[in-house]
Amino acid sequence: MVGSTRIATRLDPEEWREVIAEYHRLAAEAIERLGGYVAQYLGDGVMAYFGWPDAHENDAERAARAGLVILESISRLNENPVHAKLSARVGIHSGAVVVGAGAGKETNVFGKVPNITARVQAIAEPGTVLITGDTNRLISGLFEVEERGAQPLKGIEQPIQVCKVIQPSGRRGRLSSDPQLTPFTGREGELRLLLRRWERVRQGEGQVVMVVGEPGIGKSRLIRQFNERIASDRHIWIEAAADQLAQSTPFHAVTEMLRQRIASTRIDNDEETPKRLVLLLEAAGLRAKQALPLIAPLLNLPVPNNYPSAPAAPEEQRRQLLGSLSQWVIGIAKQQPAIMVLEDLQWADASTVEFGKILFEQGAQAPLMQVYTARSEFDSPGPAGPHQTQLTLDQLSDPEARKMIESLLSDKELSPEMVGTVVQRATGVPLFVEELTRDSLERGEGSTPTEIPATLHDSLMARLESARPGT
Repeated sequence: MVGSTRIATRLDPEEWREVIAEYHRLAAEAIERLGGYVAQYLGDGVMAYFGWPDAHENDAERAARAGLVILESISRLNENPVHAKLSARVGIHSGAVVVGAGAGKETNVFGKVPNITARVQAIAEPGTVLITGDTNRLISGLFEVEERGAQPLKGIEQPIQVCKVIQPSGRRGRLSSDPQLTPFTGREGELRLLLRRWERVRQGEGQVVMVVGEPGIGKSRLIRQFNERIASDRHIWIEAAADQLAQSTPFHAVTEMLRQRIASTRIDNDEETPKRLVLLLEAAGLRAKQALPLIAPLLNLPVPNNYPSAPAAPEEQRRQLLGSLSQWVIGIAKQQPAIMVLEDLQWADASTVEFGKILFEQGAQAPLMQVYTARSEFDSPGPAGPHQTQLTLDQLSDPEARKMIESLLSDKELSPEMVGTVVQRATGVPLFVEELTRDSLERGEGSTPTEIPATLHDSLMARLESARPGT
């Protein structure tokens, strides 16, 4: 908290205790909701860990989002005219620590990371989230940031690169934010299969393709390559991804598809959006009078007064909503051949999975190609049928991995021994090939890539976490 001493001198001790308690509650709610752990309440401050005791693949993203939520919550609290006006600043740093008991019984973290984090927080401006360059590399493309350059920190020998986090960018990870991807390697057969299924769709046969594989194996890249190959074909493309942070939000991915089709980035503030939603539904063959009262709440849109109310019984309302959403997608395909892509199905909320089950069963009714991606351990949401195909992505062969490394080297060089080490350690996973190659180039010739690159650390820790007995 900023200026706590000044605020405390204006309040009696009981009022000050209530202010601090409310501030701690807001911070803890944001941290825990995003998967963090509140380690300590330090007077007017809070220390939190992301990545311990539970590891996730996106702990840096979770921390940055939590910081923004804390500041937003304080801003809303300040709207109360009788409440003391509060301000806070957030510092975030990423790195390896040792976790264990110190002199007391409480668990603590040991290493330079907490010290640097505290110093970064100290130089942050009130009402801002400040992150180090190490954290920024982990969330690259996911947030709009403002570079602040290398800053001297008290007690730290070398200046540290820092950035101010502005807001989420709305992008969905590495592929959507990296315009210069490595050449498409080792998936030509899988791409041909997708193209054959697309030809069947163009002939009027609905198709479902489930693309499965381990993290980093190239599922999203295959979909992107497929999209580029059919760019000249007449079609409608709808895509969305389930979000690990939105698993408790019903129809999250389906809502993103609706927003995409409405083609509005400011839906809540656009008075014309309800009219466009009516046109969107009617163009797909739905009766707007019946469908809009069910679908508009998903988009936080008001239902016009001249429309009937949605069914009062929750189960009936849900049944009709699922029916309307599936009819909407099938109706789009009846206008012209369509591809609906839903990625990361393993993170989808229960309502979105149920929506997928309905489309699985009804998908053959229209020239619609459904493409889903999921982790290997995810069970298909629907029974196998003649119009359904499961495409499992295997690891790259050693020659394919070497070809990928060569494309990353460009005008740089790695010794044959170093290339062999990268191939061996990457185990055929394209993401590992990329990151280990880049890490080796940064370290320079003659070094041995013995450490895990920071960009892979969270992913590997999450995999170890899921492999623990009882998890």
